[in-house]
Amino acid sequence: MQPAQPYRVNLGGEGEAAGTLNQQGPWALQPGWASSRTGQTLDQLAAAGHEFLICDNLTVPLPDGCADEVLTNSVPVDTTTWLGPGVQSSEIRRILRSGGIWILNGHPHYTKP
Repeated sequence: MQPAQPYRVNLGGEGEAAGTLNQQGPWALQPGWASSRTGQTLDQLAAAGHEFLICDNLTVPLPDGCADEVLTNSVPVDTTTWLGPGVQSSEIRRILRSGGIWILNGHPHYTKP
């Protein structure tokens, strides 16, 4: 029996991560939306095997302590932009399991006790 893969969540930002639940805001459902990194539409990315969670950044609909890793790449954290509230560090901490890691722009930023 092989060990389970780590459960990873990518909370918006630059590019979608393979083997990860990729969150995007409701704007990703609008006609003309394309990934900032690849220029692909949501349908094209989903057809390529990327999984998505479409929700705002204030209340991520995932259970407490479910994620082994949370990724954020070039995304506003704890601030508001023209698209609305950025990713909330409180939500990242909430969904991380004990020992889980927040990777910010490719570097470990926080490990949940």
